[in-house]
Amino acid sequence: MNMFPLSPADVPRSQDGDITAPIDIPFDEDGRHYPLTDEKAREVAEAQFQELEELMDNFTRGFDPGNFSREVMSLLPMLAERATPGSFKHLLVLLLENWPKMQSIQASLEDWLRGHYQRWAITHPSDTSITDEMYFGSEIEMLRKLLAPLRGDDTGKVFWMNTRLPDCAKVCKQLEASAKVIEEFKRDILASIESRGEDRTIYNSLPVSHERTVMISMRQLRLDACKATLSWDGFRQSDIELTRFYQFYKEYVSTYQPAKARASGWLPPNTPQVPHISVNAPREDDLVSWPSAYRQNASLDLLLKTALWLSVARGLAAVHLFCDVARMFTIHKPPQGAKDSLISFLLHLTQIRVSADGVQSRLASPFPYRDEKLAEYNPDYFDDVWKSNRNLTEGLVENLSLLDKNNPGNFKLARPPRGNRPLRKELRSIAQTAVVRGSLAGTWPLRAHHFGRSRPKDTVQYSESFHPVETAHASSAQTLGTARGLTKRKARDKRDRAV
Repeated sequence: MNMFPLSPADVPRSQDGDITAPIDIPFDEDGRHYPLTDEKAREVAEAQFQELEELMDNFTRGFDPGNFSREVMSLLPMLAERATPGSFKHLLVLLLENWPKMQSIQASLEDWLRGHYQRWAITHPSDTSITDEMYFGSEIEMLRKLLAPLRGDDTGKVFWMNTRLPDCAKVCKQLEASAKVIEEFKRDILASIESRGEDRTIYNSLPVSHERTVMISMRQLRLDACKATLSWDGFRQSDIELTRFYQFYKEYVSTYQPAKARASGWLPPNTPQVPHISVNAPREDDLVSWPSAYRQNASLDLLLKTALWLSVARGLAAVHLFCDVARMFTIHKPPQGAKDSLISFLLHLTQIRVSADGVQSRLASPFPYRDEKLAEYNPDYFDDVWKSNRNLTEGLVENLSLLDKNNPGNFKLARPPRGNRPLRKELRSIAQTAVVRGSLAGTWPLRAHHFGRSRPKDTVQYSESFHPVETAHASSAQTLGTARGLTKRKARDKRDRAV
């Protein structure tokens, strides 16, 4: 029986005479390309490019990112003259003014604050509050670096989101999330205008706990993601970047074959595609529009356009950070009878003196690929850090803000349970205790502190063979025997005390 027909005569046919053999897939004469596959890939790419253009149009309706720096320079002097501590004008001065002018305005605002209240607000910093202050200062410094092109301080290129075509799917996802962040930010700002609350603070109410650790980790990863947007190659994140071959090959091609590197997405395009305004007259539901009652407010208008500029120039992490920092400021002037906590908060804002010189534009490689010994010593470590960072970064898409808006002041951790446990549970824990084997193992006294006294003569012999940690099931007879001995001695002591 011929299982593999090689001639056309052996091709099986149905009763109707139709050929039932597999259909030939068309390909080029050289056999290297498959037109159907290439055509499908082109269709997918064109659909993604079309989606990217539509998303960019949402951000440029009534807003011109390419000429936004001129608008900033024209409005900033007027805002600086009318700034009060803790206001939106104060925030714009912190982020958009040059270093000498910002330092001078900060000093005048601090003098105004001390003369307005005529009293000192003494605070007692703790370990957690010092951490919050450090991160807040780092976030202001990062925002000044991200917005440096608007001040004219940074002559480097701005890698607009619409030029990152090799990562089109990721860019579209970030633009969609940025639009949600801005919409939530607008709702929070409008709510703060109506509430006139005085509970603004840079300190998080979470105590030392797992939740606080996660929150601090996400703040640090947000800073790292903002730093990555300052360079072209820091935006892409894939698992192949954890290989030494990829890093060396990418470096070689980028140095000696720049055209090939640009085709692979490793170098930016020669001519940047600066986005411009798409519609001159925006609608009421567009991102750039405030409600009619606040459209003539210059500080709110500049605040919202700064968020839009960060969305199309830097990405999700940048606008996410900016909106969280802006939520700590308000449109109102400081009240006459302010609480000590608010005075301390405003005083801290006026004492900020940060520049953008400490932020490096280039992000470090995900692992030390040049050091062969260090790179191959524990590769799983770099892989775990890489994946955990990517998982935590997804939290920026799910959470529109990292601030604790509810600010639960009565949040407390549960007290640990008391140490008195029944004897049966004590014996069970002894039977399941881990046995240490290795150079640290020896003859250790088993202290029966749970039974009310110490018995140095009761010892357990451990093996000298090297094994880090193993469960006590391998030596259950010895362990349970010791436990039974302790039980008998406890019963004997009880009888002696009864006598």
